[in-house]
Amino acid sequence: MAAFDPGDDGGFGSDRFPEIVYGEPLGSGTTSGGLDVLSLGRGGSIVLGFGGNTIVDGEGPDFVVFENPFFAAGDPNNVYAELGEVSVSMDGESWSVFPCAEDAEPPAGCAGFSPVFANGDLGISSLDPAVSGGDAFDLAELGVSEARFVRIRDLQGIGAEPNAGFDLDAISVLHAKVP
Repeated sequence: MAAFDPGDDGGFGSDRFPEIVYGEPLGSGTTSGGLDVLSLGRGGSIVLGFGGNTIVDGEGPDFVVFENPFFAAGDPNNVYAELGEVSVSMDGESWSVFPCAEDAEPPAGCAGFSPVFANGDLGISSLDPAVSGGDAFDLAELGVSEARFVRIRDLQGIGAEPNAGFDLDAISVLHAKVP
């Protein structure tokens, strides 16, 4: 299940939706943002389900969200990031929201700040947060034991048409319960 509610000036990648947000991320590392993304637009949001699978709280992070941030002019202190708020749900109606401190350095609890290294074409797995990049989330932080859905909402509305807002590449589930 995937539900996309585009905001203003988004939609890049929508011609390949929902396939573009499922599967392995195609990260470009610190030097540029990847183009295998769906731009949510200003204030846009997306809800992703994982079939009958459930994200479960395990040891450490439970899932990773991949956007396409990069170091502007190669400077790790100057990250071009389009932040998103992340929330989870079992039923798709009642949501638990990860607190996102978008003004903090780094912006704790937000998605879209950490460059993406995961890229199957380069042999870098999205299932190893030690090397994958992206922003990791732990259900234990919310006191949630399981989630069937992840929602991401653009927070900043950065960018111009057609790629304004949060650019979702993929979500990797690290701890899953398969029916």
